[in-house]
Amino acid sequence: MRKRNRFARLGILSIALLLSLCVMGIGYAAWTDTVSIYGTVETGRWVAVLSEPVAISQNITLSVAPPDTLTVSVGNAQAGTKYTGSFKVNNTGTVPIKIGSIVFDLPPNVTASVSGVSADDQIDPGETKSAGVSTSTPIGCESYDFTVTFTFVLWNE
Repeated sequence: MRKRNRFARLGILSIALLLSLCVMGIGYAAWTDTVSIYGTVETGRWVAVLSEPVAISQNITLSVAPPDTLTVSVGNAQAGTKYTGSFKVNNTGTVPIKIGSIVFDLPPNVTASVSGVSADDQIDPGETKSAGVSTSTPIGCESYDFTVTFTFVLWNE
């Protein structure tokens, strides 16, 4: 009868334990293949506000419809006269923003422009930019209203 080596049994036992540990790891990994995290992540916020409209010329009134529309009213106007007003664009958020577009809704034959800011201008958090709006009155138009709407996007868009 041949005597078995004690170390051979130990080797087989070690391999069996190693294989069972691997199978347990694979089973555990398959069983826990999803992770659920419940919470709120805030990376920043952006808030653009038009504020402090002031009529520089007579016969013009500016008002703001928060947060992005400027309404201009001109009354008792003389043809060919240029009327101006000023306002501010504020970024009260925590990330930089950019002016995506400036859209005018004008009556026929009325021209208007915005100065001090333009599309693609970046406004950093806490920054305020001063801007102006001007319009020229066409012949035969004594009073009119128009709006200027700003579209704001994140700085990297």
